Amino acid sequence: MKKKFSGAAVITASVAGFALAVLCCTFMFVAKYGGLDAFPYTTKFAAVFTALNEHYVGEMDMEEASNAAYSAMVAATGDRWSRYLTAEQYDAYRLMQQNSYKGIGVTIKNDEAFGYPKVVSLVEDSPAQKAGVMIGDHLLAVNGKSVEKMSTSEISGMIAELADKEFELSVSSGGEEKTLTIKSDVIFSDPIEYEMLEGGSIGYVRIKNFEAKSGEGLVSAVDTLIEQGAQSLVFDVRCNPGGLLSELLTALDHLLPEGDMFVSADKSGKETVRRSDAESVSLPMAVLIDANTYSAAEFFAAALSEYDMAVLVGEQTTGKSRSQINLELSDGSAVHLSTNRYLTPNRVDLTEAGGLTPDIELEMDEELLPYFTAGVLEKERDEQLKAAVEALVA
Repeated sequence: MKKKFSGAAVITASVAGFALAVLCCTFMFVAKYGGLDAFPYTTKFAAVFTALNEHYVGEMDMEEASNAAYSAMVAATGDRWSRYLTAEQYDAYRLMQQNSYKGIGVTIKNDEAFGYPKVVSLVEDSPAQKAGVMIGDHLLAVNGKSVEKMSTSEISGMIAELADKEFELSVSSGGEEKTLTIKSDVIFSDPIEYEMLEGGSIGYVRIKNFEAKSGEGLVSAVDTLIEQGAQSLVFDVRCNPGGLLSELLTALDHLLPEGDMFVSADKSGKETVRRSDAESVSLPMAVLIDANTYSAAEFFAAALSEYDMAVLVGEQTTGKSRSQINLELSDGSAVHLSTNRYLTPNRVDLTEAGGLTPDIELEMDEELLPYFTAGVLEKERDEQLKAAVEALVA
């Protein structure tokens, strides 16, 4: 005999099924997003998105609107070091962490007398070199668009937008204008530069950042300079935005004597202490710093100073004592978020301290800064470097 179900029973079963579905969805939401507290905010975001998408009378790019909302949400923390990264920005960021970038391999600076930017350095085997660009050339146009009176950042942006595409680059070389076909590529940029300064007793090491290969590069540079007869060392971390903790620790462990070299504290206040071994470099040192020295670079200078191993020369630093992680999202974008604070070996919070104050305060002439960042500032014009050398030979 077939069983019969009443309409009420069917309705009851349907309601129960719907309730179960809602309960399952709620459970999944709680499990994935951390609790019911977030539920009103995410549903409201969805409601605003739907309202704009379905009812706004004008044209609107919903992806652009969403990215703006995500950026504003992270910015609302008030933490200048945290930010939302689109998938494209995150790809570029990961390349940067490898000390690589997509470009053509030239460094340019404005040439006011000529009106067009001048090529001041060229990466070996780069797309630019292979296409025939030479140091001293002036860039005239990118894909037919004149770059006259454009800033170097504007020109870099134009070239970045043409990543992985062939384009025409017009240059003036020795008074002759020519148009070259070129394509950007992934280029490695060595974060370490070093040399023996004039006189042969002071080694100079510029650390552009603490991203990939900077730690081992610094160790190699220091050892090479000592083999060449260096009796003292100048480390230059001006305009150094920091980088990876692993690279910083590799560098400090080589230089510092046995003891604490890095302290980090998580959200709950739990501390993790990293220590250096007994091997160290026992030479007089100086560290060049400025307002654009922060994060790992600032900490590098602070650690050497607190161990009384180095004199600090230059300008007050930024004051950053927060470390970030990248939380990758399902679409390839990411949230770059401050999750830890770190302390110097003497347990100083550089943010609370307002940065590092140099032992010898001396500002760089603003007109010289672009030459320094481009890597073409002559040593004899660098007054901060001269002051560091004088401090070591005094």
